[in-house]
Amino acid sequence: MSNNNDQPHGPGADSHIRIPAPAGSQLELRFADILQRDRYNPHGWRREPLTPVSGEPGWFEVDLDNLGLEDGDYEYEFIKDGAVDDPIADPYAVHITRFGGYRGIFRIREGRRWQQPFSWDDEFTPGNELRNNHQLVIYEMPMRWMESAPEKARQVGLGTFEKVVFAHLDRLKELGINAIELLPVQDSPDTLNWGYGTRFFFAPDIDMGLPVELKFFVKHCHRRGIRVIFDVVMNHARNCPLAQLDCARFFLSNENEERAHRGEDYGAKLFRYWPDAQDRTPTWTFQLRMAEYLITEYHADGFRIDEFKGINHWAFVQRFRDHAWHVHQQAFPGRPFLVIAEDSWRRAVITHHRPANPNGRKVTDSMWNFAFRDELRRVFTGHLRTAWGEPSRRERIRWMVGGSQTWNDWNRRAEPGFHDLSQAVNYLTSHDVEQDEEKRIMNYLLAPLLEERGYRGTVDDIRWVTDHLASGADDQQRLLHGLALERLRSAFCLLLTAVGIPMILAGDEFGDVHDLDHRNWRLKMSDPVDWQRLDASANNRDLWHKAAELIALRIEHPALTRNETAFIHFHSDFDRNEGAKVFVYCRTRGVPLGAERQIVVVGNIGPQSYTGYNLPWYWMNLNRVNEIAPPHHVAPLEQNDAGSVRLSLAPYQVRVFAT
Repeated sequence: MSNNNDQPHGPGADSHIRIPAPAGSQLELRFADILQRDRYNPHGWRREPLTPVSGEPGWFEVDLDNLGLEDGDYEYEFIKDGAVDDPIADPYAVHITRFGGYRGIFRIREGRRWQQPFSWDDEFTPGNELRNNHQLVIYEMPMRWMESAPEKARQVGLGTFEKVVFAHLDRLKELGINAIELLPVQDSPDTLNWGYGTRFFFAPDIDMGLPVELKFFVKHCHRRGIRVIFDVVMNHARNCPLAQLDCARFFLSNENEERAHRGEDYGAKLFRYWPDAQDRTPTWTFQLRMAEYLITEYHADGFRIDEFKGINHWAFVQRFRDHAWHVHQQAFPGRPFLVIAEDSWRRAVITHHRPANPNGRKVTDSMWNFAFRDELRRVFTGHLRTAWGEPSRRERIRWMVGGSQTWNDWNRRAEPGFHDLSQAVNYLTSHDVEQDEEKRIMNYLLAPLLEERGYRGTVDDIRWVTDHLASGADDQQRLLHGLALERLRSAFCLLLTAVGIPMILAGDEFGDVHDLDHRNWRLKMSDPVDWQRLDASANNRDLWHKAAELIALRIEHPALTRNETAFIHFHSDFDRNEGAKVFVYCRTRGVPLGAERQIVVVGNIGPQSYTGYNLPWYWMNLNRVNEIAPPHHVAPLEQNDAGSVRLSLAPYQVRVFAT
């Protein structure tokens, strides 16, 4: 596909500002020194015409170096076809200001356009290298959720780049996190929520901080060995100036265009991805330029593509992935990089090399594994059910842990899985918590425990119990809360030993719960992490430490950075409805069972309790077997004979051993 007529204009190092508009448009730059706010009057600002770019119809430019400007910082906007009361911001602005409207900022020094410098010289520190994709443990971070309003105030997220650097990065480093997946940090009109409605694709969100502060955030992540993966929204835009400048070229104008190929518009405007009559794809160019800018200017270590099914143009997404990789390797040779997709249609084949894909190659490197989340939640609530003619429970456990296939509960069938652990991002919870089956994992585990004993399991009741563990909650409520945390520890055991890249939602590492009704689509987005709950009880703090142990194991143990998995035991009644639900698997490191440096995971996903469960065992010297992140009050491994051991297992409990 040709893109010759769609040159990658936008932010750059030269002195020109270039924007798209229909041929024949009359465009003017309207601007003023930002220090003249005491005389704020945009109608009286200086105006300069933009001229058509030679040989590129639909593009206009102005050279700032030819305007004879005094040194200073200038705010600017555009006037299109004389509409002085309807100014338009620059869709390529890299720094925006908000005063009587949104505008870009440009700087002049010694009469020429000047870019504010930023030093990356101290970006890395000894012993804190960026880990490769097989060693990642991702922390999903909604930036606004990282700081909340003062105590007793309304629950709103107030997180900023600066607050995270100084209040949270050291704690994340201590936890062992080596990658952060940032929810969108490009500017959005969605002030208090997740930001999935980008307005300015090249500028950080004005409520989160300045460009220099986002760079500072990334640099200080890198100094701690933490990669930064940017979540980018390319399906749609909200209030983007491109819609005012050249809507028909960049966006769909009615629901019949591309609708057979597209998803929801989420109350915004859907980008146009299919070529026009001249075989032009300006949206491609715009998004590729965005990728270049985030990599070269902000040192992005990867991207998470929001709602792949919404874009649903496989050739474009593949081009985006390939271009981002090329730009990154040219800028930072040898550094790891990763492009992840969220595809709610759960098509793992986008990560495969196969003839049906564009060019016979993968479209993205990796994708969110919805199936892992759903199966694991069924596992810990006794809802792993099957019917006549369907795959057995033990097969579904194999798929959940090994990833070779995934279970689609919508159509009750197995789907293609993954060929390599880096292709699957496994998780317990993501930011998207609206449906009951998607809510925070602690709510999901605690609610049924409370309800079974006559309490209510609503958001309000769970919040009350969690916040009154020290005083107010009764003994049984405290016991049930501790039991839910123990099951969450067990869930972490599976998450961090299964084949895939594990991802943890901010707050889950210590069992945070919802403060607001997650079923309300607005409230679910403005429910920040309550960091005080890290010390709500000794059990919450203990969960954090157990999660840190498991994260360290996942990153450093050679068996967990490979794909090989062997199941060595299922209880003989595992597939019966009321049968025992014990299984054992080994992450083998590609060598025969019984070798050193292997990981053995024992799981009981049923309601039965065992004081001495007998297991087949291949590792003869128990003195060299260490339990990782053990539960409280359990019997250790004991040798029966040369080929078996026994251990205790509580209901819905998982134990992890390193040989």
